[in-house]
Amino acid sequence: MKTLRQLLGPWRKSEQIIPTTFRQPNPPDTRTLIVNVPGPTVELRLAARGVSRSDTDYPIAMVLARVAQHRWQAMSPELAKQPVFVRSDAYVLPGALVMGAAVTELTVADSLAKARKVIESLMTTPATPDELERAKTELIGEAMTLQAKPDALADPWLDMDTYRLSAPQDQMALLRAVTPADVQRVAQRLFNKTIVSVVAGESAPLKAALQGRYQFEVLGEIAAPVPSQKPPTKPANNNNPR
Repeated sequence: MKTLRQLLGPWRKSEQIIPTTFRQPNPPDTRTLIVNVPGPTVELRLAARGVSRSDTDYPIAMVLARVAQHRWQAMSPELAKQPVFVRSDAYVLPGALVMGAAVTELTVADSLAKARKVIESLMTTPATPDELERAKTELIGEAMTLQAKPDALADPWLDMDTYRLSAPQDQMALLRAVTPADVQRVAQRLFNKTIVSVVAGESAPLKAALQGRYQFEVLGEIAAPVPSQKPPTKPANNNNPR
């Protein structure tokens, strides 16, 4: 300590406030992003900011995601034979609630419209008892399957340490306690902000499919500048008498 005082003692603490050198990120772009990916299928994704694993709304977000998936499938018969999912990804920091489906160039616009309609309905219409029971049954069944694995006993304790949980949580009990009002409240919390959408497929037909219905941008393309309108030229002043 004597040596440190001799070396660092003359240093004075800064008396000035250091200005911040960073800024807040720009708000997410609400235009649909088209990613040019060659292939016969089109992948559609919508995402909203989710919850963290330690958030008390974590089990409710899981039920919300499953109800959203069922509503989307019921509203879109064209998705009956296609891979469809809605999941709530939660980590130490807030994750994302993601809706995804494999569609075609002919149905991509309608599928996107119905997905947004599902999001609006979840904010305005509570889940029915049948919807809630179906979602809970599926999630509890998946949780029981995971708990049947030999290494499942350590997972709750590892989650408690990783995500700073107060105690090991009974996932099935938390899922059973979710109510329709909880689902609607969390839907309003998550979906009342910016929702981004991405479409991956052949860019040319996708632009034609979305043209006139949605604003979009193509990854890597620079939009052509809008030509400036020149003011009309004034007629020359003729001072010659008539």
